[in-house]
Amino acid sequence: MKQTWWQRVWPLIKLGASATLIGLLWYQGKLDFSALWLLSSSPWTIVLAVLFSTASYSLGALRWIVLLRSQRIVLPLIWGHKVTYLSLYCNLVLPGGGMAGDAIRLAQVIRVAPQQRLEGFLSLFVDRAVGLYGMLFIALLAILSNPDVVTDIGPLRLMAGVVLGAVLGIPVGAVVFYHLLHFLTEKAWFVRLLASGGRFGALLGRLMDIVRLYRNALPQLLLALLLTVLLQGLLLSGLVLVAVSMELGSLTPLDYTFATPWAWMANFLPLTPGGIGVGEATFDQVCRWLESTPSGAPYGTIFLMYRLLSMLGSFPGLVIFFFDRKEVQAVVREPENGF
Repeated sequence: MKQTWWQRVWPLIKLGASATLIGLLWYQGKLDFSALWLLSSSPWTIVLAVLFSTASYSLGALRWIVLLRSQRIVLPLIWGHKVTYLSLYCNLVLPGGGMAGDAIRLAQVIRVAPQQRLEGFLSLFVDRAVGLYGMLFIALLAILSNPDVVTDIGPLRLMAGVVLGAVLGIPVGAVVFYHLLHFLTEKAWFVRLLASGGRFGALLGRLMDIVRLYRNALPQLLLALLLTVLLQGLLLSGLVLVAVSMELGSLTPLDYTFATPWAWMANFLPLTPGGIGVGEATFDQVCRWLESTPSGAPYGTIFLMYRLLSMLGSFPGLVIFFFDRKEVQAVVREPENGF
């Protein structure tokens, strides 16, 4: 299946938006590329940050394996690591961002479990959903650790309200949705809506599939959430190490711990490849809000350095890609094999 012109052009538009945003941050003094060399005198900080990133990716692989096994797709842990690192590398070098990596992951699941295509596809959706909920949970912990700052700054009050509502509302909404679906499936008009073939009906159908497959997998979902909190704790530790070693501005490690989850969540916005530029802008703005006295420090540089070191943590994916590049190219040429 050939890609449409929009599918070919959209990655280029996102890449241009990322370059424009990075240039704007540099022009505004929120990025200082020369400051990236400040860590050259702290090699152990670089090593630890990369190791923390690599360990977090391994926990991500374990989380996905847990979700797959909840659907009776029992695969070796080493297989999960291989596919996860391969998808991370493909996210960096192939058009489509996270979709490219997910296509690789799904293609690998279909190869080893061809009769469970639906379960494999939904495992990716649930994996991302658990990851996002974990970020919201980390953000809530950051809010609780520094409530005075949140109450003093208007934008942060709004953001805190959204996070609190999401963390508390998502589980309640999931329970309500489950019982509502159980009631509606007995109604003829609802069945006709699902069969109509429209986008809304298709979306409801996917949500019903998730409910059906994961309604008895609460222990696995809780384990996946715990793994998410652990892996994000590792990433957060790496960023704080980088921030303290670079000595930009006057913020404390607790301040950086507070600012980081907001940048992570901004990275989820599909505006640029991998959120490049968006995460840096968000991190810089929150750090500036946290300063008692404006310093003009280029805080976005800290998040950019953290991003670069996180990329180094996915280096095993480059090795795997070297041996499996023909298969990866086949998946990219035939998108229907993935999605």
